[in-house]
Amino acid sequence: MVENMDKMKDKVFGCVFGAVIGDALGMATEGLKKEEIKKIYGIVDDYVEPKNYLAGKCEKGEWTDDTEQAIFIIKSLNKNGVDIKKFAEYLIKWGNKNPPHIGLTSLKAIKKLKNNDFSGIDSPTCGAAMRVYPIAILYYDNLEKLKEEIIKVSKITHNNKEAIAGSLAIAFFVSSALKDKKDFNLLEECYNFIKEVDENFAKRLLKIKEFNDIDSLYNYFGTGVLTREVVPSAIGTYLLTDNFKEGMIKCINAGGDTDSLASMYGAISGAYFGFKNIPKKWIDNLKNKEFIFNLAKYLYNLKFG
Repeated sequence: MVENMDKMKDKVFGCVFGAVIGDALGMATEGLKKEEIKKIYGIVDDYVEPKNYLAGKCEKGEWTDDTEQAIFIIKSLNKNGVDIKKFAEYLIKWGNKNPPHIGLTSLKAIKKLKNNDFSGIDSPTCGAAMRVYPIAILYYDNLEKLKEEIIKVSKITHNNKEAIAGSLAIAFFVSSALKDKKDFNLLEECYNFIKEVDENFAKRLLKIKEFNDIDSLYNYFGTGVLTREVVPSAIGTYLLTDNFKEGMIKCINAGGDTDSLASMYGAISGAYFGFKNIPKKWIDNLKNKEFIFNLAKYLYNLKFG
């Protein structure tokens, strides 16, 4: 699909495709327990038909609300940041279609947005963290502006300090991955980046360095919809793996909020390892891959064009 791309283009396309592929791979296992996934599928290592609450509503290779909301952010971005009113309009139009995979917090927030109320919902779920990687691409080299935009775009749906801190953490690690940084020392840097928003969550992230295997990491943090579970697990998976595929397979078989876990991991890991290191079959069999290609191209040109 993309031949001879330069390094940064490879990273941007890796981030976008990594996130969307993670979402689509994890869609079929979302909400199932680890044991249920194993019983139904064995080990999932490719797109499969959903046998969860999305059975009959989504086809294998389709993405969910994680990607939909990221797309709205991309479409609302300009050189100055996110046009928050435009983003809200996209959310409202989407909510009116009653999509099968929309989260409860987003639904409640959209109801408020319809009344021109941008105050969001006090919810510690991960719906803001899963969508912020496009902003991290645009401001990977300007952490002050990155923080400002992430807080702005998070709180109109998830106006909760833990949810916002989780969004900042994912954005920080995407930014670091785009700069070729991948080591446990980043946890201290991330702590300093987010502590003023939620110091308890920042301290929780520091615990990631106590783990040297992913199963123990998941057992400790959890992989459910809460920011305090899925964000540390996504970051930990990235730090504990040496290639894109290995971590992705761990995420989609973990149980719980697998699409968000895999999407966040995919954004960070894709930004580090690049598009060329994503398995070809996952790219080829992704639904509407040309649309995602054009979004990645738009983001790259917005930043580097």
